Amino acid sequence: MSATSRDETSVFRHAIPCCVLCGRELRRASTGRRRRYCDPACRQRAYRLRDEARRWRDARAQEADPGEVARLLAAILQAPTRR
Repeated sequence: MSATSRDETSVFRHAIPCCVLCGRELRRASTGRRRRYCDPACRQRAYRLRDEARRWRDARAQEADPGEVARLLAAILQAPTRR
């Protein structure tokens, strides 16, 4: 076996960068970090979507607390039935 190194980033280096939200082509910066969004409006929209998803996950986690469900189920099963 030969010990050759592979540059796996070269595949993506020449790809045309696109906005992660709307898909528009991005301008390349000569220095610094690569852009993810085409303009501030897309960046703000992405932030709002992430925030809404986080709030939805938090609400779902509070609704389905396993300890609370088990406590309520035990209370229901131990309660006398009315006829």
